[in-house]
Amino acid sequence: MSFIDYYKILGIPKTASENDIKKAYRKLARKLHPDLNPDDKEAERKFKEINEANEVLSNPENRKKYDKYGKDWQHAEAYEKAEQQQRQYQQSQNRRSSGGFQDQDYSDFFESMFGGASSKTGNRSNPLKFRGQDYSAELQFTLEDVYKTVLY
Repeated sequence: MSFIDYYKILGIPKTASENDIKKAYRKLARKLHPDLNPDDKEAERKFKEINEANEVLSNPENRKKYDKYGKDWQHAEAYEKAEQQQRQYQQSQNRRSSGGFQDQDYSDFFESMFGGASSKTGNRSNPLKFRGQDYSAELQFTLEDVYKTVLY
């Protein structure tokens, strides 16, 4: 899909206010409306273009996306998500290249593994608190059973 310049379609500059957009749209809509041009296919095509331009530019959020991403403004969320992931990746690379992980990077890992958190002062939770339950059982073997082990 080629780039469609909505500002050019409405005949306004990129610095136009919302009020300027509304005025330009109304003026062109009156001129190109299908009821006033019943058998004019070119007027119908232009009318659809000005409607599309107005829908995008009259919505401040869509206009911002259009100004930033151009013809791909409808995919702005995907671009922004990709940019955010790229920034996070760059930050992790910078941390690694500047001397490894920070203390908090390790603490999250160990907290997820052992269920506890350690403070930065070095006070640690009681390690026995997180141990598994002890089991005791009584087994009876003869000396012959112990001597004749089966190797797999």
